[in-house]
Amino acid sequence: MTTVGQDREESTRLAQVEALTADVEPHLVIIFGGSGDLAHRKLLPALYELLSARNFIDKIEVLAVATTEMTDEQYRASIAGSLREEGMSGSGPWCKEFLHYQAIGDGFEVLAERIRSIETASGLTGNRVFYLAIPPHVFDDTIQGLGDSGLSSGPGETKVVIEKPFGDDLASANRLNQVLFEWFDEDQIYRIDHYLAKETVQNLMALRFGNPIFETSWNRMGIESVQITFEEDIGIGSRGKYFDGAGMIRDVIQNHLLQVLTIVAMDSPVRLDEASIRDEKVKVLRAISELKPNDVVRGQYRAADGEVGYLEESNIPPDSVTETYAALRLEIDNWRWQGVPFYIRAGKRLEERLTKVTIVFHGPPVALFSDDVEHRTEPNILHIILQPNEGFDLRFQMKAPGEGYDLVTGSLGYRYKDSFAELPPAYETLLADVLLGDQTLFVRYDEVEEAWRIVDAILDLTEKPHAYDAGSSGPSEADQIPAKDGYHWV
Repeated sequence: MTTVGQDREESTRLAQVEALTADVEPHLVIIFGGSGDLAHRKLLPALYELLSARNFIDKIEVLAVATTEMTDEQYRASIAGSLREEGMSGSGPWCKEFLHYQAIGDGFEVLAERIRSIETASGLTGNRVFYLAIPPHVFDDTIQGLGDSGLSSGPGETKVVIEKPFGDDLASANRLNQVLFEWFDEDQIYRIDHYLAKETVQNLMALRFGNPIFETSWNRMGIESVQITFEEDIGIGSRGKYFDGAGMIRDVIQNHLLQVLTIVAMDSPVRLDEASIRDEKVKVLRAISELKPNDVVRGQYRAADGEVGYLEESNIPPDSVTETYAALRLEIDNWRWQGVPFYIRAGKRLEERLTKVTIVFHGPPVALFSDDVEHRTEPNILHIILQPNEGFDLRFQMKAPGEGYDLVTGSLGYRYKDSFAELPPAYETLLADVLLGDQTLFVRYDEVEEAWRIVDAILDLTEKPHAYDAGSSGPSEADQIPAKDGYHWV
């Protein structure tokens, strides 16, 4: 039996979905890699939630494409099981009527005919989304197949969605863009970084530009340093083969965390449209110098507290030097941020799961309350918590009761869960934006290339990374990254 609170929360959730989908035109969504983990766990559950909106149920048909031979009915049965695992009904009309399957082994010409057949039978107008939920090594052939078969353009709008990684270095990113641009224009290409769709990441702009109390001091005059922290308490799981060829810098820092940095550091856009926001983000990336080996500390977890070490994980070579942890220092060479260090740290198998942005403001210019270093006035610190328990905490100084002026640190906190229903999943937001044709939360080609330029020189370091215990805070050597400037991790 549901409670009044649960009913209210479900009603709010439905209203959120309806708001996302109110202006969506009919589309056929073609998912390459339709039998894979991403499609089962993220894409199809997100589409199911979008389709639950009353004004959306008859607007979208889905055609899953994969290498396995199976019928529509067999595929629908497999997806119904995945939906039930996510707490959703697997027996609705969408699973029975609007979900289709095609084996890619039959060729792109057969795929093109199947697409036209579904559109004709369903009365769709030719708007198509090609979602490439496939390994990077088959991107080129898939894009070429779409182009050669005439599927890169159609009677309606045609869009292609690319999952990261967008290459594995600057040269490969450029090659991928060249392949894409042979058949698609930039306004048709949606490069997904799901971190940008997290409500708390989007809220960084609202926090900054909607609150002058922060924005007026959001610069080198008010801020001493910035830290971006990404910690996971899990290891690499079943991703060993992929992760060992990528490492933490490629897998998380080059994309997710540099994108977060751009939103923290960007100037105000002239308006809230996709071009204005992306223009400001890429200006930040262009102002960052290329990283050098001494700007980074790399680590690799070893066995501790009953957890296996990285080298004992499945599909990991015993002599691997791939980093599972990286800490680095960046500077942004522009008027707003000149001289302010930005520190990024990211790692797996650490002591907790936490992603946050930490803004350390300048302390008072005069030691008014005490010149004793043990009782100095601490700087104001703003922790913006991106996950879990999303929200923020602002630390400030106040007088302790009693004689004299002994200062203690107080805190003001805010949590989204106290004010809002469950936040919409990132993929739900992103898929709705693809269908609406809104590219704001997607990565433009020049952002990709600038991000690779920044990290290119440190991608293939061959020295052995520093060891750290599983379940710890990371290698002690990483403390030297902020310590060289007289700071510490907070």
